[in-house]
Order: sequence, then C-alpha cells, then structure tokens
Amino acid sequence: MEPLECPDCGSALGKGVAVCGECGKELSDEGRPAAERPLPQEEKCGSKNIYAILAVFLAVVGGAALMIYIGLLPNPVKAGSTAAIVNGERISAEEVDRKLEIFKKMNAQGGKVDFSSPESKAAMADMRMQIVQALVQEKILVTEAAREKITVPPHEIADKIASVKKGLNLSDQDFEAFLKNHAMSLAAFEKRIEKDLLISRLIAKGTQEKGLTKDAWISQLTARAKVEILAK
Repeated sequence: MEPLECPDCGSALGKGVAVCGECGKELSDEGRPAAERPLPQEEKCGSKNIYAILAVFLAVVGGAALMIYIGLLPNPVKAGSTAAIVNGERISAEEVDRKLEIFKKMNAQGGKVDFSSPESKAAMADMRMQIVQALVQEKILVTEAAREKITVPPHEIADKIASVKKGLNLSDQDFEAFLKNHAMSLAAFEKRIEKDLLISRLIAKGTQEKGLTKDAWISQLTARAKVEILAK
C-alpha cells in the first residue's frame, strides 16, 4: 500500500491519524481531507428531505396564488395600500391621497381653511370618498375601453396637448408652470389626455354604434364592471 501523505502539505502520515502533525490539517478516512469525505447516509437523506420540502412549499405557494386570483383566499395586497379594485386593476390609496392633497392645496390659499377642525376633517373624509368614486368611475371606463379594443396613437395625444396649449395661449414655459401648479409631470399629463380620449371614444361607440344614450351606455358599463372598494 502506498504511504499516506497530507493532501495539504505533503508530509508523511501515519495510518489512522486525524490531524497532520506538520500543518495541522484535519483528516479523516485514512488521510483524506474532511471536505472530501463522502456524505453520511443521514446527510444525504437530509438533503433529499430539504428538496422535497422546498418542492411542497413551492406547490403550496403556487396554489395559494391561484386561490387568491380566483377569490378563494383574501388578497393581502388589497389591504392598506389599495383604495379599490376595478375589473382586476387596482386604484392605490396613494393616488387618492395625492389628489386629496391637491384639493386641499387649492382650497387653502391664503390660509382661510382650517383643516384641523372636526368639521374640516369630516369634510375631507367625505371628499376623499368622492375622489375614490370618481377614480372608480374613470377606471371602469378606461378598462371597458380596453375591452372594446379602443386605443389612442401617440401622435393624437401630442396633437391634443398642442391644442390645449394653443387654446390656453400658453408658451412652453407657461405650460411647464401650469403642470407644476397642478403637481403633474408631462408624462402624467399625457396619461391624463390619453384617458380622456379613450373615454371619449368609448362614449361615442356606445351612442353611435349601439344607439344608446350616454347615461344608458355608462350605466350598462358600470353594471357589468367588477368593483371592490376598500377605502373607508
């Protein structure tokens, strides 16, 4: 049998030693490093059990996600950060609060309104719910426009913005100030214009192609929408 050597420093080893006398390397299985030992049967079984548990966990998570999607389990995302869900699309509480802050800012000019009084707090709570309802109605119409396959090309959005600037006689600098005063970015304003055009075309489709009045068409769209209001 060939003499055993330390795999780390090459020093000669005696049979059955556990530690190299020269470098202190821990050894086992007649000179082999501990890192090269075959896994004991218990460790192999433990590894298999970990993978089995992981597979079960992933299956459970996937099943839970499916049950949340179809409504058999409550959706944790709905709580707190979501004001409403319309046709599967959420309206964030942040968006509601942002619009409420804009309303407060526009009505607090000159410091004439005290929003800390009980009456004002009640009025703000009522206004917040009105904002939620308005956003829900808008979301219904936008999602229904998508269902009706109505789209707006980018060049029409640009044309509409140019028309707005011309109608208000705004220079580019004035337009930037206008957006700033309304706490909007250009991208947000473009999105606003796109929504308005989508809704306008949706209404036209109902009144022209389906022969309905505007109110009747909106009522029909609202009735078939799936709405869940979570804001209080």
